[in-house]
Amino acid sequence: MIVLITGASGGIGGRLAHEFAGAGYDVALHYHRGKSAAESLRNDLTQRGARAEVFEADLSDPQQAQALPDRVVEKWGRLDGLINNAGTARDRSLLKMSVEEWRAVLDVNLSGAFWCLQSAARHMARQKSGFIINVGSVLALKGAVGCANYVASKAGLLALTKSAALELGRFDIRVNAILPGFHPTPIAQSIPSEQVERVKAQHVLNRTTDLGDLAKLVLMVAENRSVSGQVFNVDSRLI
Repeated sequence: MIVLITGASGGIGGRLAHEFAGAGYDVALHYHRGKSAAESLRNDLTQRGARAEVFEADLSDPQQAQALPDRVVEKWGRLDGLINNAGTARDRSLLKMSVEEWRAVLDVNLSGAFWCLQSAARHMARQKSGFIINVGSVLALKGAVGCANYVASKAGLLALTKSAALELGRFDIRVNAILPGFHPTPIAQSIPSEQVERVKAQHVLNRTTDLGDLAKLVLMVAENRSVSGQVFNVDSRLI
């Protein structure tokens, strides 16, 4: 089984790569700017006996995004799963946000995910099987101040998930979305501790998402052949 994980050089992507490799998948690791992190992850996985390879692409470029699944198939002969995990943020207040800041986020988070999904689905349709998981955000349901571009991109990703599930079900392609919640990735380490405590207080369990729990649920959804068109919130905030 072959799975392509976009944004694999980041915190969530790396944890997902380990989870799927541990379950016996061959893992295609996409990166754009995190080459050293992606190569280090590949080396770690191969040392553990998994088969992994890195693939560079700028997902804001439709041609590169569409070509990414094709390159994986050219390398390994098929593609069984796609996890649209790559994302970017360019925070700015709504009244001050520039055209470039708006487009930069939408081009990666939503359009890039669409081009990857479309290309991957063409291969999966010929196979009559496959799964696609889009990594969204709980902010798509709640809204947030200072990141309208990010929130809109993730809300669009949820709508794309449901539409793709409707269209691709006849090929036995399952399309679902995951909302990771707040998680302790390296990026989150820069967030002030008082803000982290405020976020924790919004959770009924008074703690944030564990990356291991997140990865286990993503794998479970990927392998559940009865589920499609669904959105899973990996969080204890009530929404």
